Amino acid sequence: MIILTDIHTHTDISPHAYSTLMENVRYAAKNGMELIAITNHGPAKGGPSEHFRNLRRNLPRVVKDITVLRGAEANILNDSGELDLDNEILSELDIVIASCHDDLYFPQGDEGFKKVYTAVINNPQIDILGHLCRNMHTKHLDEIIDLAKNKNKLIEFNQASFIGRKLQRIENSKLLMQKCLKRKANVVVTTDSHFCTNVGRFAPIIEYLKSIGFPEELVINRNKDALLRFLNNRDNKEKVGGDILK
Repeated sequence: MIILTDIHTHTDISPHAYSTLMENVRYAAKNGMELIAITNHGPAKGGPSEHFRNLRRNLPRVVKDITVLRGAEANILNDSGELDLDNEILSELDIVIASCHDDLYFPQGDEGFKKVYTAVINNPQIDILGHLCRNMHTKHLDEIIDLAKNKNKLIEFNQASFIGRKLQRIENSKLLMQKCLKRKANVVVTTDSHFCTNVGRFAPIIEYLKSIGFPEELVINRNKDALLRFLNNRDNKEKVGGDILK
């Protein structure tokens, strides 16, 4: 399995990330990527709203031969699935991840988990469910995966969680991968890089996916063409501009 795009990366616009956009691009090229997405945190975790408003205007489509998508990791704020970026901003972005973070909000119990992710999946601006493994409740997990599949949303397998210090997240990650395999759900594999040297480095998570026989065709960001085909076929928000198609 080869993955040629990294679509969850942070720059120093996010207060707890430490590399510039150009540094991320350089390491993306060094590690063989065709495309990266810049997905800084929304305002609830310190990302200025002005950054997202200006991405379309100021960020080139291609930097040093790397295609660059303009995105965000929006923060989920409550059980209703409210996000910290408004629809006007979200509709301007190429790709949007929605994630829970423990310093802001985590769903409580099985029913809370089902409620919030049902709301997020039904939000037409969201493309990816970010790091579900961080506080995963399993009673309704199959239902959530099926709903995401039916609504054409992508489930993230997150390298930062898979190799992190919290063993429960690693076990949750493996369970999530196994369930997505069984249900043939479309997924993305990302690094969630907060420092440039991690961009495009997926080896541990790829090895596990290979060990369970996970089909490459279900990994939508396996290469630039597959990812852009998915993004440009969305009917739920403005399509990615034609200048991204090369």
